[in-house]
Order: sequence, then structure tokens, then C-alpha cells
Amino acid sequence: MPVEPTPRRRRLGAELRRIREALGWTQEKAAKRLGYRSFSTVSKIEKGVQGLKIQQLPHFFEVYGITDDALREELRNLVRRAGEADWWQRYEGVVDDPLGDYLSLVESASSLFVFNPVAIHGLLQTPEYVKAVTKGSRAWKTPDATDRFVAMRQEHQTNMLEREPELKIWAVLPEGLLRQEVGGRAVMRAQIEHLIGIANTNPSITIQVLPFRAGAHAGMDGPFMLMSFPTGRDLVCIESMRALLHLNEPETVEVYRTTSDLLKGDALSQKASVPLLTTIAKDLA
Repeated sequence: MPVEPTPRRRRLGAELRRIREALGWTQEKAAKRLGYRSFSTVSKIEKGVQGLKIQQLPHFFEVYGITDDALREELRNLVRRAGEADWWQRYEGVVDDPLGDYLSLVESASSLFVFNPVAIHGLLQTPEYVKAVTKGSRAWKTPDATDRFVAMRQEHQTNMLEREPELKIWAVLPEGLLRQEVGGRAVMRAQIEHLIGIANTNPSITIQVLPFRAGAHAGMDGPFMLMSFPTGRDLVCIESMRALLHLNEPETVEVYRTTSDLLKGDALSQKASVPLLTTIAKDLA
């Protein structure tokens, strides 16, 4: 039966597609091995528009050769929770796809590498910086919509920074981004001081500053996020105001992994970044 393609169903479908492709099977071959009359059934499952029951998973495990216990449990969990309402559904009209997909991915990720020369990543923002970025984007037309979006962002940040197991975050921040007076000098100084506090006290978060003197660097192509998961393939997210691109082909992910490594090498170490952050905060006084 057709079902709503919730983020968890799409995630389940993406994992099953990844496993099928790793086997070198077409959808037609997978359908035949699974006992389906048409490849369209496999296609619908992979798109998240046809549901699976927990009782069907052992057959998939056997046919696809899924023996890893952690991966099996992740797939079971996705099936069990496929139709559950997510916390962000309380923010109807503010959180729509692809943002819902993004929130679901971050919740299931084990680590993030983030590079964005336009804005500090949302999980590292102060409430005042969040408000300034949201208002500056002009994406929300009414004060109520703006306030609800800011509230959603803050709830997401709290959930992710307080979760167990900890979400590991590695951020490379261009110096120019840190000197952009988002929300005014006082707001930006408080944001920089917040980053200093994180760098000094949170071992699960690494912050590196990419100084002006680095010149041309590996991130010149634009912002991206490299997401890793406890099981399954790493994923690259490229987001804009109204779109989110997911890239999970191994060759493409490897290009971005290399880019992240180069950016880490171009940037100051976290130890050396803190004095520069302190200088920037003083300049904003």
C-alpha cells in the first residue's frame, strides 16, 4: 500500500538502495531475488512511498546478505519508527521538506564536518545570532513565522548538543565569516566568545579558523557538510535556502572527504585558533 514518504522511510529506502547497488544488482534483479512480480515494488520501497513491515526484514537480510548486527538493528529501528511523528512536526508551515529530511539525518548521524563561508553552523550559533541570520535571510514573511523558525532551530540545537551518544562536530570557520558583523558588533562578539567557550570546554566539538593568510583554499567551491553514521555510507549535504542536495556515491563522498582534510590542514589548529578568536572578539568590543 502507498504510504507517506517520511524521512525515516526515505532513509530506509536509501540504505536498501545502497546495499543493492553494492551487490551490483539492478532493481529488476533485486525484485526477482526478493520474489516481487515487478521491479516497481523495489523502486517504491527505495523511494519511501511503499512501506515495509518488521516481519519482512529477515527476508531482506537473507537475500541482500545483511549480516552486520548494527546495520540490522538500524534498519529495524527505521521500520518500527517509520510512521512516528517527529518533534519538528509541531512547527507546521516552518519545517517542510527538505528541512525535515536534514533534521532526520542529523539526528541519526554520529559526526559532522561542516564548512560554510556564509554563516556559522546552526548547532554552534547563539540565540541572538540565530535571530539575526533568520531575519537577514528574508525567508520568513511574518514575525510569528520568524519566531517559530528560531524556536525550532534552538530546540534542534539543544536536542543535538545534549544527546547520548554525543554528536561529534568538526567545523572550519573562515576568518572573514567571523568578522562579518551579523546582528551588530555586540551580537557578533557574543557569538565569537561562545565559540571560544565551546573550543575550551567541549571535547566533542573541534573548531578551526581558516585565516585570511591561507589565501585560496580547498573550500573555494562552496559550503558543504560531510555526515558520518554508525552504519551505512557517509553522506554529503549541500544546502541552500530552499533546496538540499544529498550526495552518497563513494567517489563523490571521497572527493569531499579529501576537501575536508585539506581544509583542516589549511586552517589553524584549534589551539592556535582560540587566540585569533580572542583577537576578533576584542576587535568587536
